[in-house]
Amino acid sequence: MRDLSVIEAEFGDLARWRECPDFWPSTPGNSQEFIDSLREANVRVIGQSAGGHDIIALEYGEKEPHGGITDNLQSVLASRVVPPDPTDIFPEAFFGKARRRKPVLVLQGALHGGEITGTVASLNLCQVIETGHDLRGKPWPELQKLARDTRIVVIPWLNMDGALRWPVPNTTGMPADLGARCTLGVASDGTKYAYPAMKAISPIPPEDTAFMGSYFNDAGINLHYDFCQPERQPETTAWMKYYLDERPDGVLIWHCNAGSMIGPPPRSVPIGYQIEEERLGGAVRSRLLHEGLEIGRTSWTGLPGLGKPNLTQLDAVYYVCGALPILCEMPTGGEPQLFSCDQVLDIGLITIEETLFYAHRDGLRPYELWDKVKKTF
Repeated sequence: MRDLSVIEAEFGDLARWRECPDFWPSTPGNSQEFIDSLREANVRVIGQSAGGHDIIALEYGEKEPHGGITDNLQSVLASRVVPPDPTDIFPEAFFGKARRRKPVLVLQGALHGGEITGTVASLNLCQVIETGHDLRGKPWPELQKLARDTRIVVIPWLNMDGALRWPVPNTTGMPADLGARCTLGVASDGTKYAYPAMKAISPIPPEDTAFMGSYFNDAGINLHYDFCQPERQPETTAWMKYYLDERPDGVLIWHCNAGSMIGPPPRSVPIGYQIEEERLGGAVRSRLLHEGLEIGRTSWTGLPGLGKPNLTQLDAVYYVCGALPILCEMPTGGEPQLFSCDQVLDIGLITIEETLFYAHRDGLRPYELWDKVKKTF
């Protein structure tokens, strides 16, 4: 299941992709020393993976009570159906009567264990919060100010099994075929799993797999769709319990492709949430282009498959805890959209900065202006 020989037989020695600059904490193996050095983070174990590995959260900022008295948002929403009001989606019984003084944002990394460039940005954010500069020494004064005025939670690797299995911690310049093979895996008979056809196989059978791709946990489950199963994986139960307890305003969920960035919003969530994510996506894209960072496609509209009645973890995040679920497809830095490590880190930290600026000005909850809300405290 972890036999790298089938990968190396096709691509040769992977040493080149294991060399990382000092500012590139991406996998559990090359990040532990940095995490241990953090002085202000509260490191919490929120659960374990199918393979028995701890899932950690790095918490910054005081946790304020949310004031809710029930744990089922959907039940509360069903308790009042008339008069119909699409903006009445923040019931006091779940969210509490008063707003917290700080927005709450979770940065969730590596649901697919090899999609790690968002994790690099999130861990550099920890350095920014504590010192004012990232691991390169580059100052981010506005980002530090915004982050210190926010309850920030970083989950570097939700899929710890896949992250520990991922063999190439530096994905910049990586050939597309190598990325696909390490992500999707190889069956014992030599069959190379291909995207998206491998989604029709769930679980990927560990006993018939030579190399289990990092897309999956050790049980062969793609956690992106696990929430709808009657017997959920421990990773799914862990994030559900933790997010319900935190009740964040937003969850920034890092994935990776060529860098299409934020969107599309899940179509099952209330329309206000969809609009909020689209507005945030436009703000992030505009900032990146202004900074000369030519990220990927301009729109998700019309892409194949977007009309399907398909649900993912993004939908589940809203239905469980009421947060704005923000999909961000960071660039890997590999083919076909090549970026350097410096550029990828800048893209990630700018995305976080713009998200926090948006959270403090407009607010991540639809129908409220946070700048106005905080004046009522």
